[in-house]
Formats: sequence, structure tokens, C-alpha cells
Amino acid sequence: MTFALAMVTARVAFVGADRLYSGVDSMKSFAATKMARLETADGHGFITYAGAGARSGSKPFEVSEWIEGVLRVANRTLDQTLREIAAAAEEQGFDKHAPGHTFGYVGFIDGKARVAAITSLDQMQMRLETGASTIDTKGQTKFRVMDLKLGPRVYSFGIALGSGAPHFLPVTIMQTMTRQAARARTKERAADRLCAWFVRMNREISAKEPATVGPQALCAWAYREGGGAHSAYDADGRRINNTSMLPLISKGFPMNQVLGPLWEHVQRQMATGWKTGEAPPVPSQEELNAIARSIDDRPQRKF
Repeated sequence: MTFALAMVTARVAFVGADRLYSGVDSMKSFAATKMARLETADGHGFITYAGAGARSGSKPFEVSEWIEGVLRVANRTLDQTLREIAAAAEEQGFDKHAPGHTFGYVGFIDGKARVAAITSLDQMQMRLETGASTIDTKGQTKFRVMDLKLGPRVYSFGIALGSGAPHFLPVTIMQTMTRQAARARTKERAADRLCAWFVRMNREISAKEPATVGPQALCAWAYREGGGAHSAYDADGRRINNTSMLPLISKGFPMNQVLGPLWEHVQRQMATGWKTGEAPPVPSQEELNAIARSIDDRPQRKF
């Protein structure tokens, strides 16, 4: 399981998740990436998840990388993207590993906030002022998409996922997070405040659920107008300087298959004496051709 939070405000889409893979012995020391960035035909945002873990069956794999494989090639709208993930999750058999697999999406479509979930069981809960209210999925046992439509006067919304969700702080804390993000002078500062809140909550929840929620955290954010970043934190809540790339699917294109080799090239050049102020190390045409040949753009729905 895990603890993950997906929330959106008027100007920032934010996701945060712990980095522990529980129940998979070979990946106990592995820092998980329980999220991916999606750029669809009609918008952009993030998807995170809980329950699916690092496997379905006995073969370990990162679900964030599985999402990248599922979405290759086709330039889909968000609705089509979420339905494709739901169908692939059913085919992969995530619900056979353990109960409670849920994906959460937050982002912007045409500049408007959007929140959705993909789940296979009747256990989604919405935290209200008066308590917890179960969302009726009408007895659905297969994976399906639930569009959590925001009313015209709702400017922010969040969903908590995983074994850590029952320990999530009261709705008043979510409101405080939203207010502080809204009052920040810049959108960058708003994202920083959301990260600080999540990292603190994740460490507190990890202390209560150490077997399934790790103290390390990964946060990512995107702005309504585009752009964004991500950051990792260690078990003490300190920001980690070297953060690996998030899986990024841009309208069906696996961007990390290009960005990864390019970044490795830059690092090699820096190690051989590239100095600040010099022209950036540009790969040769031969190296660019090799990267192009290495791109796998075939969809892969099942690991």
C-alpha cells in the first residue's frame, strides 16, 4: 500500500507519495516513483496510485513505467487516457494482487481544474465536514473511471489514497493548505508550501503505518498555464538534490526515452571538464541518431 495525495487548486496541480514498496522483498531498498506526468491532447496533469505496488503477480515492476508503456503512440484526450489505463489495469490483473487499487488524477483541461479516479472496489471515501462519505460505485468490481466533477464554486479539491489515507488529517487541514497556497505571492511559492505540508504529513503517517508507508517522499506539481517540477525528500524531510526524472508521456510520446540519454550525455561531458560559461555540450548527429533508433514507441499493456 502507500500514502498518496492528489489535489488541485486554481493555479497548481499537486501530487505527493511515499516511496516504499511493501510486500516485494526484492524492492525493499528501492525508492519508488508512484506517479507520472501526463500531457494529453486537451490538457496536462499527474496520475498517482496506491495498492498496485511494484507488481501484479510475482514479477516486480514500477507501475509508473507501466503507465508509460500503456499510453505510448496514441495522442488521446484525458477521458480516453483514463479509460485506457482502466482497461489495461483490468487486463494486467492488478485487482488480483490485493484489494484497494486506486489511481488518482489531477490537472487542468482548457485551464479548468480536473479531478478523477480509477478504482476497482467500492471503497473510495470523500472526507466531508460531517465525516467520511462513501462514493457509490454501484457495485462495480472492475476498474472504471470516476470523474469527480467540481462545482462552479469549488476552487480546490483533493483525494488521499492508500493505507495511509485513514490517518489523513481533518478537512480543516486541507483547507489550510489550500488557503496558504492561494495566498502565496507566486505559483512557485504555492507549490513549495504544498510540498512542505505533504512531507510533514507523510512522515507523521509513516510513524503510524511503518510497514506500508515510508518516510521518504516524492512531490510533483504543474501550473495551470503549463510548466512545473518535482522534488524528492529523505526520511528526515530534507530535500534531495539529485532527483531522477518522472515518467512523462506527452501526447503518446515517451519523452524520457529521449530526455534520459540526453541528460546522461550532459553528465558525461561535465565529468570530462565542461566548465560553467562554456557552450552546452551538444550531442553529435551520430549520437542523436542512436537515441532516435533506441526509442520504443510500441504500446505495452501488460508486463
